[in-house]
Amino acid sequence: MVRTLHNMQDLPGAAVNYRRLSPCVLSVLLLPLMIYAANAIAGEDATQSHASIRNAVVTFISDGIDEAYPHHEIKVNNLDPRLKLPRCKVPLTGFLPAGGQFIGNTTIGIRCSGGKPWTIYVPASVKAMRKVVTTARPILRNSVISEADIRLEERDVTTGSDTYIFDPENVLGKLAKRALPSSISLTPAMMSEPLLVHRGQQVIILAEGAGIEVRMAGTALMDGAEGQIIRAKNKRSKRTVEGQVVQPGIIKVNM
Repeated sequence: MVRTLHNMQDLPGAAVNYRRLSPCVLSVLLLPLMIYAANAIAGEDATQSHASIRNAVVTFISDGIDEAYPHHEIKVNNLDPRLKLPRCKVPLTGFLPAGGQFIGNTTIGIRCSGGKPWTIYVPASVKAMRKVVTTARPILRNSVISEADIRLEERDVTTGSDTYIFDPENVLGKLAKRALPSSISLTPAMMSEPLLVHRGQQVIILAEGAGIEVRMAGTALMDGAEGQIIRAKNKRSKRTVEGQVVQPGIIKVNM
């Protein structure tokens, strides 16, 4: 005989109608669920989130390089999911380990100075962009570099940042050591100081000391840029002396 079911309660294993349960019974049924949720929340509050650690790395790097490299990209490695650190009660602080650097592949230290202190080292990579001096057109060998020869262009300076030139004033008036094509980044190795004295040129040999200044005519025996030590021959005494190039056509010797 087929039995017609008119209520869900007639079904075996039917869902419990919590509205018909007494508060006491209801609390007994829900207690395990409440304990589980409370433990989960307590566990989250007790450990430092990985996202907060990675954010601390990004903040520390940005604060350290924003002025020098306003355009940059920071990638922070994911932390080991098994890592559980006590939640820090004070703001996290970052630092560079000994020999560390801000750009390129680096490692940043993050420290908690709270009641349960800890320190962790987080790998990261930083791509830095900055405007550098480049050639605006081809430059011939031994040409004096002028404003028309250069321009500023943004380049990736992550590697070899100490070889780039950021200030055009450090380029103007220099000599190109070799022929330079257009649109390359200039480096100090590509240039030399302009010659202020040329070999065979008639120069002034300047001797100073004890408030006395003596000027003698001479002949340069070498080319020389500002600050270089070169040899010159005294036209009167025929002696060869060594002096420092201080101005165009002037060599200074010690008395």
